[in-house]
Amino acid sequence: MSEERTTDRDRCMHFVARKKRYCRMTVRAGKRYCGEHQRDADDPDGPDVAADDRRVKCPLDPTHTCYQSKLTKHLTVCNAKRRMDARPAFIVEGVNLDEESTVAPAHVPLSRLDESIVEAVIRKIHSAHEKLPEFSQDILQHDVLKYRLNDGTCGNRLRKHLLQNASLLGHMEQAGFAQDDTCFIEFGAGKAQLTYWLGQIIKSKSNSCILLVDRSSHRHKNDNKLKKEESHLAIKRVRADIADLQLNRITEIQSVKHKVGIAKHLCGTATDLAIRCLVRSMNSEPHVNVRGLVLAFCCHHKCEYSSYVGREYLRQCGFTVDEFPILCSIVSWATCGLRSRNDAKTQPDEETTSPQHCEEDNNIVQSSESNERELIGRKAKTLLNWGRLIFLQSVGFQAELFYYTSTDVSLENMCIVATRKSST
Repeated sequence: MSEERTTDRDRCMHFVARKKRYCRMTVRAGKRYCGEHQRDADDPDGPDVAADDRRVKCPLDPTHTCYQSKLTKHLTVCNAKRRMDARPAFIVEGVNLDEESTVAPAHVPLSRLDESIVEAVIRKIHSAHEKLPEFSQDILQHDVLKYRLNDGTCGNRLRKHLLQNASLLGHMEQAGFAQDDTCFIEFGAGKAQLTYWLGQIIKSKSNSCILLVDRSSHRHKNDNKLKKEESHLAIKRVRADIADLQLNRITEIQSVKHKVGIAKHLCGTATDLAIRCLVRSMNSEPHVNVRGLVLAFCCHHKCEYSSYVGREYLRQCGFTVDEFPILCSIVSWATCGLRSRNDAKTQPDEETTSPQHCEEDNNIVQSSESNERELIGRKAKTLLNWGRLIFLQSVGFQAELFYYTSTDVSLENMCIVATRKSST
């Protein structure tokens, strides 16, 4: 609600609670509020404003308004229009979001739920997990990182990242992806640490390239370091949300026959969007020939029902829509109990559940021991990963889940390797 003040009558009288001050915009003669706040204010002249003088939401960006009488002119100069005009052709808003019209259930902390509801979900987790196969621990190495891992100056945190990169690259090569005429697409590339070592492997391959995708801009990127090295490897970085990325419109990679998706510790929702992005590119014109993918999972508690690709599998296991956020909360039990908070602070780059997320759930299932909660959490994680595997199999991939590293290196230690027969 707006508050009165005795000075600056030429300025907006709306009190901005978030900033703990009044709005500083000037107002039109005879008005008490600026155009942006007039629609929210209890202003006597608000309802009596002429129809053409009312404020309406901008059709291009509903976060701001303009006068209805000036809407046509506003649409030609709106900053949102300028951003849309400058948008590359391969950015199509929401292109990788699912068309299924399902209302995503709201997240409710486990501490606010009835214990019987949580226990019902736990029973379903146990029941579904019993039907899954045993997953092997397949920790691989790669010669390209051997000298760096043997470097005595390599710190403990860096060494853990290198061990994970070595195993993921080992799985990539074991799957036969390191071939000529291949484009590797790293989703959530960040500073491109994985890409740098991948580049050392494929820089001698003919007609090969790397596409890095990240929605943020980073300093000290390793792809810049890779570009300075002597090779014929083409490297392109695009700044995009995976939800809006249409791979088959990126002209620079169209001449490369095969595409392989890779990612290390890609956040929950982003993992599903990356899978959707690859699958959609296979079915859109021009068709993208996706040979396979190697993805290391992370942050399952951040999965969203609207983008999760394994919904049909969970339905078959008896999980309802409303139980999905409960399942995603339970997965945090797998990572909350294994390390102290001080240990977590020493590894800020590790993609694990935040202490705050853990604390809200610590009062649930008081009778369960810590190791039992951890086991339930890991089972819940595995179910989410298995749902992704089932989805990939349904669209023509052969897929396997592996524990690609040990838990003392990373608590998020499962990856998926999926291959697909090349199309001609």
